Amino acid sequence: MSREQLKAIFIEEAGEIIEKLDSDIIDFEADSSNKELLNELFRGVHTLKGNANAFGFTRLGGFVHHFEDLLDHFRSTDAALPEGAVDVLLNGVDIIKETMSYEVNEVAGVPDGYDACLAAIVDMLDAKSTSCADTPAEPMHDLAAEFGEIQTETSSPKECDKSLAEGLKQSVAAANPTGERSVYLVELTLDKDIYFRGYDHNLFFRILSESGNIIESYWNCENIPSLENFNSEESLFSNVSIILETDKTQSEIEEIFEFLFDNEYNVTLIQNSAPKTKSKVEQAASEDAAPSPKQDKEPQRQVIKEGSQKEDKKGLGEQQTQQKSYIKIDTAKLDELFDTVGELVIAQNFIAQNDKIKDLGDPSINKTIEILSKITKVIQDRVMSLRMVAIRDTFEKMKRVARDTAKKTGKEIKLVIQGEDTEIDKTMIDSLSDPIVHMIRNAIDHGLEDSADDRVRAGKDKEGAITLRAYHKSGNIIISISDDGRGIDKNAVFSKAVERGLISADNVLNDQQIYALIMQPGFSTAKVVSDISGRGVGLDVVKTSIEKLRGKVEISSELGKGSTFSIILPLTLAIIDGMLVKSANDIFIIPTLSVVESFVPPKEIVHMLKGKGEFVSLRGEQIPVVRLNEALGLSED
Repeated sequence: MSREQLKAIFIEEAGEIIEKLDSDIIDFEADSSNKELLNELFRGVHTLKGNANAFGFTRLGGFVHHFEDLLDHFRSTDAALPEGAVDVLLNGVDIIKETMSYEVNEVAGVPDGYDACLAAIVDMLDAKSTSCADTPAEPMHDLAAEFGEIQTETSSPKECDKSLAEGLKQSVAAANPTGERSVYLVELTLDKDIYFRGYDHNLFFRILSESGNIIESYWNCENIPSLENFNSEESLFSNVSIILETDKTQSEIEEIFEFLFDNEYNVTLIQNSAPKTKSKVEQAASEDAAPSPKQDKEPQRQVIKEGSQKEDKKGLGEQQTQQKSYIKIDTAKLDELFDTVGELVIAQNFIAQNDKIKDLGDPSINKTIEILSKITKVIQDRVMSLRMVAIRDTFEKMKRVARDTAKKTGKEIKLVIQGEDTEIDKTMIDSLSDPIVHMIRNAIDHGLEDSADDRVRAGKDKEGAITLRAYHKSGNIIISISDDGRGIDKNAVFSKAVERGLISADNVLNDQQIYALIMQPGFSTAKVVSDISGRGVGLDVVKTSIEKLRGKVEISSELGKGSTFSIILPLTLAIIDGMLVKSANDIFIIPTLSVVESFVPPKEIVHMLKGKGEFVSLRGEQIPVVRLNEALGLSED
């Protein structure tokens, strides 16, 4: 694989990491005690830093390095988040996004706010260092000097293992005489390029020390160069062995190294808190032991996709779980497949509707056509499913939108997300983000009451609720944005529409038609124009964007209770159902999404108006009749 291909993969994966940062940080703000979430944040940022440096994205790598240090600081303390910490982190995510764009597009310089945000991060780290100045740090390098000699001579693997095993047994016995905690041997085998990849041994020591007590460490150094040839960017430590005493499980220790390759680390249980069993290290001390734990069969590692849960190694033999596998496909190839299947569906329908084939009246041909129809439908459904992705990521982005809007308006809100696993066409996902962003901002700015006092006086909780929901209904995807605010004043909307000349005062409109007026260009009932909404643009853009997706927006509201904006979309844009219509000697297909109602009018309701043409009287409404053959100039011949 070429470097350019690897770079393209990195850019895609980096984008996924960066997109997830916003929602994870906001979740962390809500629950700062969630160390698992913080660890996940740290791992993602650490991977981003290493990969950015590997591809020469030094501006991104340098910024993310300090961003990672700040996350690491929060990981190492149980204290409450300092005021403004989340704002600094979220601002940092914005800078990371912009810097990534600069790097990818090879734009010179750094984004606006880069230096200011970096300074804020450094100041926060300096404050932490000052507060911890009286706390003695664990002498990591002294551990290596005290317990292990840096070996420059080559020894046989068996002799090394025997010596290591004897030292381990003595150290474990002295440090953990009662056996109340588990003891593990952690072995790191990292290449010379680890600094270039964004890793270093001190980082792993610091993380392990937070998980337990490091009893000893053994460092192996090979091929030490002369001072003239020394390269500070290369690591000389080929192997590092660490004895860790902890109450963590083996799988929890292994999670620390998830972003390394399997052959770069190994975690072995030396002594369990349960009754002691013979360990690998003790076996290494015997005459028949394998030369090294690394020479044993590599321990099986398995990730269960369903539920995003890790399976403990010791349980793998007891429970077999089918593992899903995934591949990445060029979207151009998928589009070509969709087009081909579309042609197949059309061809199959023409065969089924062919009059000459029908006239044959052969049961075997009819049966074959029926089977072909079923197979084509299965292929169509499978191909459609390839385009479907969960709307979760789009919904997760809205957490940041809601938070920022709430801070700008000074309102207390909670965002409730439902149905995030609902699947939708990928091409729609890419076009839905902006409309949903504006509708959430509109719900917070216009929908909710101006203050908590107003809500309390109305008998509501002072914290406003915005609900973002996705679900299937009647063959469509529905995305609704609801608020429990003041609702829409129909009379005010009607009066403003008359004032703007959109309708006349004698128009008779139902509730849906009145609410739809607020989506007309230039319509706004806002008394104050803000940078969030109320400039007379926005909802009309939302309507236009949704209509491009062959969807529509419906509004329901109850004054004093709240409003709901519902985006109604087809399941997919790739293949659509149609109604066959014959006019003259031609057959046409009309998309069912364009059909509001179909019926066969009896002769008695069809009337002729002189000079106006035909019309149908349906439920008191006069509907003009347009004959397709006449409109298209079709011949009956």
